[in-house]
Amino acid sequence: MPRVAGRPAGGAGTLLLASYGVRLLVLGGLGVYPERLRALVAQGHRLWYASTLGFPKGQGPIPGLTSFPLFERAGGNPGAWLAALIASERIEAVYSLLNVWDGSNAATAALLRHGCPVPLVRHYKEHYLAPSEDERVCLEQSDGVIFLNEESRAYFAGVYRVPRRTACLDADLLPRCYLAGSLRPKLSAADGRPHLLIAGSVTDDGGRYDYRELIRQLASHRAHVHLYGLFRRLYPAEGWLLPSDEVKGLYRELASTSPYLHVHEPVPPARFVEEWSPYDAGLLHAPDARDRFQPFNFPNRYTAYLAAGVPVALAAGAMPAMQRHLEGIAPALVYGDPADLVRRLPDPVAPARALAAREDVTFEAICPHLIHFIHSCAGPPLQGEWESHATTDP
Repeated sequence: MPRVAGRPAGGAGTLLLASYGVRLLVLGGLGVYPERLRALVAQGHRLWYASTLGFPKGQGPIPGLTSFPLFERAGGNPGAWLAALIASERIEAVYSLLNVWDGSNAATAALLRHGCPVPLVRHYKEHYLAPSEDERVCLEQSDGVIFLNEESRAYFAGVYRVPRRTACLDADLLPRCYLAGSLRPKLSAADGRPHLLIAGSVTDDGGRYDYRELIRQLASHRAHVHLYGLFRRLYPAEGWLLPSDEVKGLYRELASTSPYLHVHEPVPPARFVEEWSPYDAGLLHAPDARDRFQPFNFPNRYTAYLAAGVPVALAAGAMPAMQRHLEGIAPALVYGDPADLVRRLPDPVAPARALAAREDVTFEAICPHLIHFIHSCAGPPLQGEWESHATTDP
């Protein structure tokens, strides 16, 4: 497999990072919590953010951060433009993130092909399990790669020649500021019936976000489901999930037929704790045999549930990486079928365990590990830079 021309991976040992604050270029998409930039700045780092997916609305200016839309600024040669920015601003490292669909693979691969003069770390979460040339360049030519979990690292180690410097860190953790808020009593303490939470994207396409059948099954066992949905539909021409009043209407119609489905307006992160703490368990994704990424996925909503003292409920074996991760920090409510879950709720100890784990699932908790890994990638190449993995082109 040919190497991309440019600086050899791991060869940035002559450009050591500052002992504390890092002059850091953040390249790509920010995921659901752009506040990670504020957290990095608060810890003394100077940031430049080259966005490949638009800057989130409502963030406002952040002192110590310079942000811009990459493809509008760079034109047809983002690699050369970014290399020039790195030189002119004396940037010490590049932190590339996050998902296959946010444009970051293309931008990062362009910089690596041009020749990145400083250490570059790729943090990779959601992918299609469909190898591509840009993905290969990002994961083989970066000085270090942070995978979502051990399962993703093992998958990619069988597809590409990943560098020896790798780590596993969740990529969409809740900012610590959203742990604030008053906890409220559980609704089940008053009516004796379980109350479950579903938050985030909701669709009608039979995929991971289509909860209609799951809701019907839970309601048949007299379990209340509280839906804080962002109602969306996939529009193939755009390739995006876009807001859909039709989908919203379908779920409201379903709610009109059952006293156990409650459709709520979405709430901002600052209200997660107060709004969601009365519920007994939070559900992640609906079962979908077509979703090849589901066994690897860490849906970002799990940290928001834990922040509110809401245990995460998982169907046994449906999301093995998520199940293993939760068992290490806050035991999940692993159930066989909806009837089994309803029988086990309310759990007398699970909410307290969720609250005990919530500090550990914030971005601030992993930030020192992230910066330490970036520092480590500024060192000299490791002996035998490449692991011996797949040697055929994907």
